[in-house]
Amino acid sequence: MSKTLDEVIGALPPERRERVEQLGRQLIREEMTLQALRRQLELTQEGLAGRLEIRQGNISKVEKRSDMLISTLRSYVEALGGTLELVAHMPGRPPVTLEGFSEEQAKRA
Repeated sequence: MSKTLDEVIGALPPERRERVEQLGRQLIREEMTLQALRRQLELTQEGLAGRLEIRQGNISKVEKRSDMLISTLRSYVEALGGTLELVAHMPGRPPVTLEGFSEEQAKRA
């Protein structure tokens, strides 16, 4: 007889179940589309377009792109109330946050 995922998770010891749930939350945080992020913040395309002073159709286009200018992505994230950091992951080295990509740094350049 097969078990559901809820049954398997429910049978785990509490400490293990918490670790599994923490990892799940972390993976969800790490892998999110712009559209999913906007929806999680309960903001419509129209509402975000108003914040950016652009048309709703442009928000739709941005959310579908896989390649865009960093300044476009920064504006989108900042309109959601966040900040954008660019982190490089190199083999055998710890992650490095690249400077020069925040709005303040771009103004100083």
